[in-house]
Amino acid sequence: MTLPDTDAQHPAKADQAPVVHEPAAPLPNREIRATAGPDLAELMAPPPRTDDACLACKSVYNYPIARWDKMPLSVLGLPRSEREARHMRGLVMDVRQCATCSHVFHSDFNYDHIPYRTGSNLVYNDGSSWRKYHDDLVEEWVRDYDLVGKRVVEIGCGEGLFLERLAKHDNHCIGFEPGPDAERAAARGIEAYPEYFQGSRLFDLHADALICRHVIEHLANPLDFLEDIAIACCEADISPLFFAEVPLIEKAMEQNRINDFLYEHVSNFTRNSFRTMFERAGFDVLDVRARFDDEVVTLVARPTPKPLQRAVRLKATTFQKSVQRQIQRVRTTLLAWQEAGLKVALWGGTGKGAALINMFGIDSNLVSTVIDSDPRKSGGFVPGTGQEIRTPDHLRVNQVDRILICTNWRARDIEREIRDVHGFDTDLYVYLEESIQVLGPETQL
Repeated sequence: MTLPDTDAQHPAKADQAPVVHEPAAPLPNREIRATAGPDLAELMAPPPRTDDACLACKSVYNYPIARWDKMPLSVLGLPRSEREARHMRGLVMDVRQCATCSHVFHSDFNYDHIPYRTGSNLVYNDGSSWRKYHDDLVEEWVRDYDLVGKRVVEIGCGEGLFLERLAKHDNHCIGFEPGPDAERAAARGIEAYPEYFQGSRLFDLHADALICRHVIEHLANPLDFLEDIAIACCEADISPLFFAEVPLIEKAMEQNRINDFLYEHVSNFTRNSFRTMFERAGFDVLDVRARFDDEVVTLVARPTPKPLQRAVRLKATTFQKSVQRQIQRVRTTLLAWQEAGLKVALWGGTGKGAALINMFGIDSNLVSTVIDSDPRKSGGFVPGTGQEIRTPDHLRVNQVDRILICTNWRARDIEREIRDVHGFDTDLYVYLEESIQVLGPETQL
């Protein structure tokens, strides 16, 4: 073996001028600073505001990390020839780190470029340490969270290996896997569905626990995905434990390790960003910890109780059901007035008045006279329906039998204007509680 030519082997060279070796690759054409760390100006600069929102917390403040303009898929879609490999589509991977929660993500991700339904995950790790990690993790979760005799749903179950371990503890295991691995999971005795998981499935599954391992980092909208589950849990009145695991990017960032960035992994989580995302989505986080030599991070959470969501849902549902009923009632009343030969005027031609006129379809064939208190609007026309807006004086020579005041919040002021300023004794009505009602002294607006 030839030893390197060092000064220690040749003491006489110590007084000679040092030999300068040319670098194997060209250095950047710029001055190299004495320190590799950021200077004071860089440390004091605020994070840039971008058009790319963080996938974990939605902040738009992030720092550029790296960019590759032609990155092929490296996890799914294994080419079967040299020609196919060389002509694989190159995809833009622009990696950024969120200044708010520390999440690392790439901003040009396109989920449609990845063949999840037809391809299998080609990341292979069947080593003894990884298998032991799985065994230990199952035993820990079973022990600490009483996962015995429960209904356990895994989102992205793959071949069902993890559920197979949980099934040994008398759990009813259900898996969702959109790719071809669903058949292999079914062959292991798993109730497997070859489809993407939707939060709405929780209404019939009644799961005691949800598991999602090495899936969330692939999702284009992970926060929306989790929020969908949290909302569905609230609506279904269930509170399952949620066990999640993703690769942990912290070690790679500390070591400046760039080959951890894969196009298929649009998200690269830190412990903080993983917790932040779940909390923002509506979960109470019970545990977050780095595992497997700090290469992965696990999280356990429960959906946060949402009494406000239930109240909003009830009110929104009730309101939505009332809309057509209101339209029918109001139009029926106006049509009855028309058939009775009553002359009607609407008071309020823009804003909420115009909204009412359009929402109830009150065109000029139904009511042609529109009055407004604001003289600046005289001579204009109601947006959408086109009636000419007139001043109150119009009613002095064009008397009407009834006036429908179209804006509740100004109804009393308009009433006083009609009675005290203009001296009209016309019957006044207001849209209230889904119908047209007489505006009297006791009317509660």
